[in-house]
Amino acid sequence: SMGLSNMRPWTSVGGSDAVSVATMSMSGNTFDPLNATSSHINSVVREKSPREIAGEQELQINKHIDETVLLKSNSKKIEALDKAKEAGKKEQLLRKYKKAHSLPRDNDLALTFATWFNLARAYEANDMMDEAIESYNFLANQRKHPLSRRLRINMGNLYYAKLDYSSAIRQYKIALDQTEKDERSVAHKIRRNIGNAYFKSGYIRDAVKSYEDAMSCAPDFQTGFNLLVCHLALGDLDSTKADFVRIVETPFKSELFDQDSNIFLSDTLCGTQSEMDGVKKCNNLDSYTKDADYFLLNAARLVAPSIDVNDWSAGYDWVRSVLQDRHESLAVQIELEQSTRWLKRKDFKTASKMLRALEKKLGETKAIACTNLSFISFLDGDVDAAAEYAEAALDIDQYNASALVNRGNCHFINKEYESAKECYLEAMGVQGDCAQAIFNLGLTNGMLKLPEEAVRSFEKIHRITPNNPSALYQIADIHDVSDNDEDAIKWFSVLTARVPTDATILARLGYLFSQNDSESQGLHYRMESFRHWPVDLGVIVSIGTWFVTKKMFEKSIFFFQQAALIDPTEIKWGLMVANAQRRIGEHQLGFKVYENLLEKFPESIECKLLRMKISFQFSISNLDLLTNDMLILQACRAYLRAPSI
Repeated sequence: SMGLSNMRPWTSVGGSDAVSVATMSMSGNTFDPLNATSSHINSVVREKSPREIAGEQELQINKHIDETVLLKSNSKKIEALDKAKEAGKKEQLLRKYKKAHSLPRDNDLALTFATWFNLARAYEANDMMDEAIESYNFLANQRKHPLSRRLRINMGNLYYAKLDYSSAIRQYKIALDQTEKDERSVAHKIRRNIGNAYFKSGYIRDAVKSYEDAMSCAPDFQTGFNLLVCHLALGDLDSTKADFVRIVETPFKSELFDQDSNIFLSDTLCGTQSEMDGVKKCNNLDSYTKDADYFLLNAARLVAPSIDVNDWSAGYDWVRSVLQDRHESLAVQIELEQSTRWLKRKDFKTASKMLRALEKKLGETKAIACTNLSFISFLDGDVDAAAEYAEAALDIDQYNASALVNRGNCHFINKEYESAKECYLEAMGVQGDCAQAIFNLGLTNGMLKLPEEAVRSFEKIHRITPNNPSALYQIADIHDVSDNDEDAIKWFSVLTARVPTDATILARLGYLFSQNDSESQGLHYRMESFRHWPVDLGVIVSIGTWFVTKKMFEKSIFFFQQAALIDPTEIKWGLMVANAQRRIGEHQLGFKVYENLLEKFPESIECKLLRMKISFQFSISNLDLLTNDMLILQACRAYLRAPSI
């Protein structure tokens, strides 16, 4: 205890930490109770410089731009727009911050351009055209930027999409003025866009001028096609033919194609093009060739029937001669279409001659020719030849759905229904939506007494081609034959909505309603049938009989008179008219009808008897009308044997 009492207590002056820290630092050890080094403490305590803060804000803006692009690619357009707006707000704050702290602003133009362009594209993705144009306009009014002309192109595309073609033309022309002389590809596409806008506005001659300037700059198939359409619309056949020759002579790999096609800020140069520009831009030579064939083929289809109004076939011959050297495959296709057109005109002889010439070629052309020849032979009634051509087509291409249908049709005509069914099913396996195979399969199932399968086939046709009258009729007819009146009425009602003037369908629907205790609706549809086809004797008699059963004799007279006009060789219609006259008390008129009938049918004992009966009952005439006693006796005997009238 003495030892402890002699020790000096610690004081609060000159804290022990200060002494210990100084001592430890001199000895090389550091007192670090929080396990934090002195350098870490200095980094936390030190404030960031304005330059560092601005750099972090730029990174955040770029991150928002990247997120916007990613969200758009995932079809999250609204979220992408929110990110783009946030990036725009931060960019404005960053500019103010740099200005307040006098920081360098060398990168401001690029960042502003990227931010506002990203915002404009986000507006476009959400179909907010006005806001997108406003954003582009803000960028275009900034200091001169190397991409300012491309902003004008995007603005032109948006005006084009809004159908404001005059504003679109103005923006395209500004972009064209800012284009360098060595940028031929850019100038070409801008001129084509101007031509499209003029065409949409109805200024076809101005469109022609723009397209011609574009073709002189760098010819391509799409622009040449548009120019051809304009000249055809103007009725300038000579220029149209010259345009077609020019398109045919356009090289596949032109200078325009060699350059990068993805040079514009928008997805395509014409983000919204006219119907003539419906093919996507090509990214490689193969797709470019396909697009070239597309424009060439459609140009040929437009030109061929327009060259000679008096001889449409001459136009096809001229087109084939132009295509023959450079595009032989297209020339063959035009020849096939020419033969098809002869078929539509029911000139089977000329069509057969052309197809037999094409049959000598190889590959797909021969298969198509044989398929069409099979069809022609089938129409001519030569089933054996039709089957042979179908087999020849299948030897070339066993997955030819049309040839399979043709072979199935031959089996069907020969009443080989099981074989026909196999062919139709095989054709459906090759082409699931082959309407001919499905429809014919329904007919075949009907012949095989498989009504449920037949209905399924026709209902499938109904789904593929809605409101197809043939399919609707077959469905209704099967239900009617199967005594399924409810479904028959349903499908016939659908059919009458599609073909409201078909008297036969209206009559059948009327009979169905009458059989199901809906006499008023039955009468309505039969009256409609009579209105559209007033010579159907069955419908006329059924209407007249219905009025008789309802004791509406006066209305029945008209229909029995119509029946007598349609079938004047039958006396019973006249007798029905006279009977109806008697029932309504018009005995004098009935007597006259009998007399008129006897003039046409003098040997009719029934008519003489009825005339004599009405004469006795109502003293309309005397017996002098019947001078032959034997005839009277025969009439009386006939009367006693005949049922009462």
